[in-house]
Amino acid sequence: YNNFNRIDQEVKDMIKKISWAWKPAACMLALTLCVSCGDLDLVPEGETTLDKTADLELLLNRKTIRSNPNENLGILVNEDYGCDFSTVKTRLRNKETLTYAYLAYDESVDRALLSTKDYCYTNIYEYVNYMNVLLSKIGSSRGNEQQKPALIAEAKISRAYYLFLAANIYAAQYDAATVAEQNGIAYPTDANVDQKPQLPLQQCYDMMLSDCSDENIALLPTRGNVSRITRCGGNAVRALILFQMKKYDEALTYASKALELNSQIEDRSVIKTTSRWELKPSSSNNILYVSPLYDMNEYPNYEQLSWETAALFEPGDYVKDYAQSSGEPYWDLDYGEMDSGIEGCLEAYGDAYCNPWGITVEQMMYLAAECKIRTGHVQDGLDLVNKVRTFRIDPDYYTPFAATGEQEAMALLQKAKFIECIGSYVNFFDRRRWNTEDAYKKTIIRDLRDLGQYSIAPDSKLWVQPFPVRVMQNNPTFRQNY
Repeated sequence: YNNFNRIDQEVKDMIKKISWAWKPAACMLALTLCVSCGDLDLVPEGETTLDKTADLELLLNRKTIRSNPNENLGILVNEDYGCDFSTVKTRLRNKETLTYAYLAYDESVDRALLSTKDYCYTNIYEYVNYMNVLLSKIGSSRGNEQQKPALIAEAKISRAYYLFLAANIYAAQYDAATVAEQNGIAYPTDANVDQKPQLPLQQCYDMMLSDCSDENIALLPTRGNVSRITRCGGNAVRALILFQMKKYDEALTYASKALELNSQIEDRSVIKTTSRWELKPSSSNNILYVSPLYDMNEYPNYEQLSWETAALFEPGDYVKDYAQSSGEPYWDLDYGEMDSGIEGCLEAYGDAYCNPWGITVEQMMYLAAECKIRTGHVQDGLDLVNKVRTFRIDPDYYTPFAATGEQEAMALLQKAKFIECIGSYVNFFDRRRWNTEDAYKKTIIRDLRDLGQYSIAPDSKLWVQPFPVRVMQNNPTFRQNY
């Protein structure tokens, strides 16, 4: 299923003979198998016969990225050491790996050469291609005409969200002072087999905002399942794009609209009684759930938090201090130190359905909080942070955050948000954004005890992930963005 680039022409020809109209369940499989890994955006080879609106709508249901943010992004931001069972000392010995480059913050490693497989990139563009197939065929499809505008709007906003992820992993951080000089990513808008150009970063963001327009958001339903983008999700996606562009006034507007439609915070206080952290994909705090595909029920199981991250937990944190799995602490010190070899490391040991690539209510609340702090409403912003913290910290330990100035408030927010967003892409995206601002940029120092200290500067080229080798081979006009 996932070895797309190994499917030979004979198998592809056989797949093309599948009757799409008679076998809607086979529709998703056959479309996936007809995808080619040869081009950067995984375009389908030839035409499909997807001619029913209901069959096209199935393409909106599959939202996964077969990768864990803690494998690379979490290591870079010193959230964790990854989730490898070999010790960190062993990982540092093998210098021909991306894991070594990120653990040691070694810019001399040829990461582009080592990036032979990148499921994150592959799955992002696979899904973008699904959306482009839908958009190219829905006009002539047989089905409810009144339903089509909402499906078109959802496909465009879904495309914008996935390419927002790609831009913030494989291109430079958006900064108004430098964006005119930055190359971005490919932003495919059709399902043709032609190669797609690498666009300027500003154009990529302009296209994201166009896809996620007010007009498209208004067409979305107000209710739906967590794998589909509702009107709440549409506003949340636009808020994230504007937030990463550092347009804090505008981002606040859309975050507030999203929270008006869903403000259900996950209540972790029950953990003190049950000793179980049972977060489910259907949890009401999930605005959009995007899984890591494999071991979905366990994520972020085996993530090994750096001791610096472990030190950020507040006393009375419900998960850290009360959650257990099979009689062991959820964030387990024994397993963490044994597997990583680093004193103070905590390892996840349990089956929570964290939302690594999606959007949560808490994420929107922290986004809105930072926007309020940035725009002069310091305590209002911290009040939103406190609203989340009341569901995270035992009342016996809880003290509300208070501050009079922006930088004091931001320091409190950054610490709490880092713990809230463990296992997701958010901590990496935040640090990239802050690193372009004089007030908040910083050099991260990773202290590996007797293995030494390593550091990453705010302007390090490591903050941009390499395009995979195959993309560079098949698209000679592409340039790495670091």
